[in-house]
Amino acid sequence: MPDVLDYLEYREFLKDWFLESKKANSFTSYRYLGQKTGVDPAWLVRVFQKEGHLNEEALPAFIRLCGFDDPRAEYFRTLYRFCKTKAKASLSELYCRLMELREMEARVLTSPEFMYFGNWACTALRAVIGISEDTANLSALAGSLNPPVSQDDARNALEVLKQLNLVEPDGKGGWDITQQIVTTGGEVKSSAVRDFHRRTLELAQESLDRHETTERDVSSIVFTVDEADVPEFKQRIEEFRRGLLQFAKKSTQANRVYALNVSMFPLSNVIENPASSDPKEVS
Repeated sequence: MPDVLDYLEYREFLKDWFLESKKANSFTSYRYLGQKTGVDPAWLVRVFQKEGHLNEEALPAFIRLCGFDDPRAEYFRTLYRFCKTKAKASLSELYCRLMELREMEARVLTSPEFMYFGNWACTALRAVIGISEDTANLSALAGSLNPPVSQDDARNALEVLKQLNLVEPDGKGGWDITQQIVTTGGEVKSSAVRDFHRRTLELAQESLDRHETTERDVSSIVFTVDEADVPEFKQRIEEFRRGLLQFAKKSTQANRVYALNVSMFPLSNVIENPASSDPKEVS
């Protein structure tokens, strides 16, 4: 079943939950949901199509029906308010609360666990282990990385994963991953995390020559914005990343590890007396 924590639109979650419920229970229908929640079935169709919203009074019924635990129930209620509000101040506050609730369910890395981010091979090796059938051959795992790393580097990366309990023996001489979600807990000011971002950006640059265009996507735009809107830009980037992760999690035959760098940074100082307030995409 879909996890509400993966969503930033409660109606998309309810639609996906409904479709999965129908697969498991043939009696699940709009009429059945209407009986359980008191919401008119015709209105539920419109809600699932994002043409309307539920009344707040219906939320407890959906919370019970979806079997949410307390954190997910709070996330669902907060997500409902987030999707309905149009006030920027409230939107930002609710978004921050959603991220806090997500992080409570994730494994949050703290010092000295930041050594996990000290070498890009740690994250890549862990991902490869997660999609490989045979993980006993460390040399083969090291060679499957792109660019490949030495067996010593792979061994050091594996030691970090073992120390942090991010992998566990699979009973066949290899390893399984123990946590699907790993986070630094927000925009932490850590030299290890900065080095990790720096190295992945270098890998992205090297990819221009290493990989065919069919294997990568590298693009850039330059545009003008009101600095007051930067928090909303960052929020939209976060939604984009989460959406891609949500899509990736649906893959049942993952066979490759990818890195995605999304970078937005200033190319000018703030212009005190701008000639025009209209935003422009200039390239």
